[in-house]
Amino acid sequence: MNPLGIIGFGRFGQLLYKHLKDQVEVVVYDPYKRYQRKFSRVPFVEFPEIARLPHLILAVPVAAIDEVARKLKGIIRSDALVMDVCAVKIYPLQVLEKELPESVEIVGSHPLFGPDSAADSFQNHILILTPVRVKQERFRKLREFWEGFGVQIVEMTPAEQDRLMAWSLALTHFLGRALIRLPLPETSVSTRDYQNLLKLVEKINRDTVELFQDMHRFNPYTKEMREVLYKSIADLKSELDGIQKME
Repeated sequence: MNPLGIIGFGRFGQLLYKHLKDQVEVVVYDPYKRYQRKFSRVPFVEFPEIARLPHLILAVPVAAIDEVARKLKGIIRSDALVMDVCAVKIYPLQVLEKELPESVEIVGSHPLFGPDSAADSFQNHILILTPVRVKQERFRKLREFWEGFGVQIVEMTPAEQDRLMAWSLALTHFLGRALIRLPLPETSVSTRDYQNLLKLVEKINRDTVELFQDMHRFNPYTKEMREVLYKSIADLKSELDGIQKME
């Protein structure tokens, strides 16, 4: 993974750079120049330069994958390895397979950690890898690279990952976004479970609305999850309403 280019320097791109820069040579591209002014010591380069690197991590929103892939299409080096870090997998990997030359190797990934949980280290965090178009030896080296940071690797297909994340990730963020709209009181007279709930709501809402919307927009399994959730809430409401009428 040396040298390595990170395309996208939002919160997650910054986390990657922070932990990787001491182990490999890393350069960064982001279209928003404000980052270059704020992070003067980060080695920013222009897009054509980063596109010629042998290893690329696309730390961009799911909605931006198509645009980035199209920009890479005509200038990416033929033997490059491209890895995305999107929270959904079917859609972005289909786009990369379609737009990038067949000689370019592609691996999907979904880090189950972020700027808050992995602020100090990647140690013991989980990284889902989805090999799409990659030689066995190169994939083995990629695994070893991340395992060198103490990361636990789990392999899944795109569909397996999206189906699982519809419940374990999208549901959690849905509830966090819903609960923040309620008048939840800050009080010292509360259970530990309630305090943990407040912390979860606060943590989830540090992520962008764009990330939340993308995990529901691009994951084909989230609509079914929401429908099951709505029915469960409606059923529970009916049960409680029935108890109150009996009283």
